[in-house]
Amino acid sequence: MHTNLFQIIDRNGQPEPYPVWKDTVLVPAGETIRIRTRFDTFTGKSLYHCHILDHEDLGMAGILNIQA
Repeated sequence: MHTNLFQIIDRNGQPEPYPVWKDTVLVPAGETIRIRTRFDTFTGKSLYHCHILDHEDLGMAGILNIQA
C-alpha cells in the first residue's frame, strides 16, 4: 500500500516480534502475512500491489476504497 504505513502483525501465524511502521514488505513464496494499518487522513481510492509484474498480473493487485 502506498498511501498508509502498516505494521506486520504476524508471519505464517507467528507473531511478529518487533512490529515497525513500513510501506513495503517482502513476502517469500508460500508465506502469509497479516498487517494492521490506519486510515486517518486519507479517503478515496488507493492501490495495493506486488512489485513483481507477473504476480501483479495474476491478481496480486487491487484497489482499496477508503471511506470516512
